[in-house]
Amino acid sequence: MVIQFFSFKNMKFLNYIFYSLIYFSSIFAQTWHPLHYQQLEDHIHHNPNFEMIDSLARNNVTVNNRNSSLSHEVIGYLPYWEYEKYTDIDYELITQINYFSIELDQYGNIENDHNWPNLYLVEYAQSRGVKVKLCATLFGYDNLTTLLSSQQNRQNAWINLANLVVMQNADGIDINFELLPQDQKENLVIFMEGLSATLNMVIDNPILTMATPAIDWNDAWDYNQLASIVDGLFIMGYNYFYSGSTSAGPVSPLGGYLYDIDFTINDYLSKTNNQNDKLILGLPYYGYNWPVLNEQINSFTIDLGQPVTYEQSLDLSYTYGQNYDYESNAQWLSYQNSSSWMQCWYDDSLSLSHKYQFALDNELAGIGIWALGYDNNDPKMWGAISDKFRNPFFGDINFDGIVNIIDIVILMNMILGIEEINSNADINNDGFINVLDIMEIVFLITN
Repeated sequence: MVIQFFSFKNMKFLNYIFYSLIYFSSIFAQTWHPLHYQQLEDHIHHNPNFEMIDSLARNNVTVNNRNSSLSHEVIGYLPYWEYEKYTDIDYELITQINYFSIELDQYGNIENDHNWPNLYLVEYAQSRGVKVKLCATLFGYDNLTTLLSSQQNRQNAWINLANLVVMQNADGIDINFELLPQDQKENLVIFMEGLSATLNMVIDNPILTMATPAIDWNDAWDYNQLASIVDGLFIMGYNYFYSGSTSAGPVSPLGGYLYDIDFTINDYLSKTNNQNDKLILGLPYYGYNWPVLNEQINSFTIDLGQPVTYEQSLDLSYTYGQNYDYESNAQWLSYQNSSSWMQCWYDDSLSLSHKYQFALDNELAGIGIWALGYDNNDPKMWGAISDKFRNPFFGDINFDGIVNIIDIVILMNMILGIEEINSNADINNDGFINVLDIMEIVFLITN
């Protein structure tokens, strides 16, 4: 559980201490669940029409040709309840999709595969140059103790998961185990070693990743050993403020709080001996909307907050406006409904752009998304990824993914001094921007 320290900016703490004492016991009496677990439970009765969705996808002849490459990994979780949106994904701006999820039981059996064996998603994404992994989930101290402490149960899980990968010709596995007991620290390492060995026996060059917490409160995770086994640790850089928080605040703060993304990444770098190339900074396409005491920033909550997708948060901002908190790099808004003040915090393309840059500055392997579909394919969200992680290809002067007459016009304007010269304009790498570069683009277009 991530418990935040208040920033108290724009708040008079002494004026509210009385109310905090009133609400403290009721809020923290609520059972804390990891976000992924909570959302699985919230959608337990969601039954997508997989067959119809895949039938429509098969008729989608549009293929994203990768004219440019990404400089880093961009990994997105696709929850089964968002399955109908997989054709909306910009496959040029993502490298891996984790299908969420294959639910394990404590004995390593498959409890619910959410139609994994029949999904067209795998073929669809792979044909567009994107890897697909199944995500296996199991939550809770007792469940994880039973699974991880038994060699038989571990082996059962390895075999069952590996068979599902082979069945779909998928690219690997992502493990999402949360609420890990401290006494299973070594057994989790053993589990991941065995899963890696099993996976390597059945497919070539498998990808193995795992979701890991923003903060390891119980010293239950051996980040160093796990990082040496897997291809990536997907750090869940969100839920710093959560549904039961005593005040409203940023889900994924970068600055402004003791526990934030900066703290998390420094902690991982320290504990993994700077294995930067194994760290993925997972970021939220969701927020929380809390009933609060008043309209002031970081107001005390008076009941549990509800998770809201980026799309839902944006709808609220259209109605009530929004405020950018420069201290934590997050959007927030307050409004009144029929019963109380409400305060919503979420991330958008601006706040995420700062966090993407933070990942670049710390030379991490890449970034991640929870969850695909939550943005309803907003071009601004894809644009933030493109701006930070897209490598322009040869001749693409305006970085739009296409070499055409527009690039020639822009280059001519640069030569004439009408537009500012960018680093991609010297096509022939001779140190000059001139008509020879235009001739190179003409050759690219005509050939």
